[in-house]
Amino acid sequence: MKVTPLTENLIPSFKEYFKTYAHQQDESFPPDEDYVLRSDEPAYLLIDSDNKIAGAAELMMHKEYIEAKTARFRMFHCIEKDYHNYKKLLDAILKHTKGVNDIYCFVEDKCIDTCKVWERLGFNIKRYSFVLKRDIENITPSEFPKGYSLKTFNDGFDERAWCDIINESFANMQGHVHMYPEKLNEWRREPSYIKGGMKMLWHDGKPVGTMALIKESENGEDVIFIEAVGLLNSYQGRGLGKNMLRAGVEFGKNFGANSVMLSVNAENEKAADLYLKEGFKKEAVIICYSLKVNQSNI
Repeated sequence: MKVTPLTENLIPSFKEYFKTYAHQQDESFPPDEDYVLRSDEPAYLLIDSDNKIAGAAELMMHKEYIEAKTARFRMFHCIEKDYHNYKKLLDAILKHTKGVNDIYCFVEDKCIDTCKVWERLGFNIKRYSFVLKRDIENITPSEFPKGYSLKTFNDGFDERAWCDIINESFANMQGHVHMYPEKLNEWRREPSYIKGGMKMLWHDGKPVGTMALIKESENGEDVIFIEAVGLLNSYQGRGLGKNMLRAGVEFGKNFGANSVMLSVNAENEKAADLYLKEGFKKEAVIICYSLKVNQSNI
């Protein structure tokens, strides 16, 4: 097995590898149609004796991560759960981590072999999150108080307000990195993006909440995934989040999906309780693993 940097001619193969194996770990940031090599996304491939991809690692070191002195793997995967294969990829990636204190990645708890290898490499469990799912049956319609309205995101006008709401409402949440308007442009280029799927809650002409609805595929069926449900701190505790959630389920039904899904940090017990009361059930447990970076060894 040898490790080689991702090159332009290997991008199609890398994208196919991601499509095939990302479901075993983290599908959050798939390479889009316009994917290109970037200096803030170092990527390496593990190549076997038949010159085929046997593993891949790509680290996202975007502005918002670097500000938090961290970096997130888009992918850290080997077909064979062999310590030495993962170690080769990790050693290559670590050469690019100057200025960060840790790097992190996600895996489902049932992927025991991967967890064992990562732990042997020095990764430690940082936090847990739950993936929840709800069938689109017996839905309760959303009903916002007078003066509130849920509107479709207005491209070119609402970016700053969206980011301000996200940054305030998730400021104390583990794993949150600062949201910037340019990040929304990347979001809109992802294959899962649905035109009209970004929503903002308004109160008397003021934007106070956010919600994103994206399309995922599960067992060949479309599933609506609810993301970025945020409210300004002064608007929390009024039942608005519950109605935004219900509006998301309604969106899924109108879209023609059979179910809706979302994820929530395990420490966010208040939100998790709300989702369970609204008919969601636990589908999977996701582990976030983190590795401290020793700057003296870079």
